[in-house]
Amino acid sequence: NAPFWFQIYTLTDDDYNRKVLERARAAGCSALVITVDLQLLGQRHKDLKNGLTAPPKFTLPVMMDLATKWRWGLEMLGTKRRFFGNIVGHVETAGDPSSLASWTAEKFDQALNWDRIKKLMDMWGGKVILKGILSPEDAEMAAATGADAIVVSNHGGRQLDGALSSIRVLPSIVSAVGDKTEVWLDSGIRSGQDVLKALALGAKGVMIGRAYIHGLGAMGEPGVTRALEVIQKELDISMALCGEKRIEDLGRHNLLIPNGFFDTY
Repeated sequence: NAPFWFQIYTLTDDDYNRKVLERARAAGCSALVITVDLQLLGQRHKDLKNGLTAPPKFTLPVMMDLATKWRWGLEMLGTKRRFFGNIVGHVETAGDPSSLASWTAEKFDQALNWDRIKKLMDMWGGKVILKGILSPEDAEMAAATGADAIVVSNHGGRQLDGALSSIRVLPSIVSAVGDKTEVWLDSGIRSGQDVLKALALGAKGVMIGRAYIHGLGAMGEPGVTRALEVIQKELDISMALCGEKRIEDLGRHNLLIPNGFFDTY
């Protein structure tokens, strides 16, 4: 019964976009998250090094890795939800993992612009968050387009090697949009202290990716709960050691910031 959001990548197939948004509304999604930094897949060096493919190729290194995680492997073999259910069965040409990967790669909207984002927002008709903002100029455009919130994110550093970190550009974006829209932070949150730093620099909240994925992979749902509990405890203790009792009281006075750290714009 808790509110939840639906995240969508910007695809060129509007027939699919409309269908999936209708299903999201029917499921009770309270907001739409439009990812704006994935017009095409970046050259993800770790994926290339590790040989990550969809579906996976059973090479010798992969088989050796799986042999050390046999319990997890058996659990994966027993589940029916190994594919992207949002696409398989709803797109005629994407009926298996291989065709799914090809269809998705072909359908990324490489001509994405603000008019296109506005069209998707109108198609949804509800609250919208734009994820993948890294500059004050784009933040101002997002606010002018009517976004209810923006997420400062470099996609976990996976899209463009050498991109600025989210925390580094956060203050300039908060200054640019002020109270026009909410500002959240994504990418790099690994601990409660990371959460404290983001909140102290003006973020209204943070998104947690890898920490919960690691918990999910290790222990399933209890692992996700445990990962969140660890981060919450770290945040609580860090706030206490900073002499703060309330999230609302966090600010730059809690941080020692290196000279020139924010001199990027």
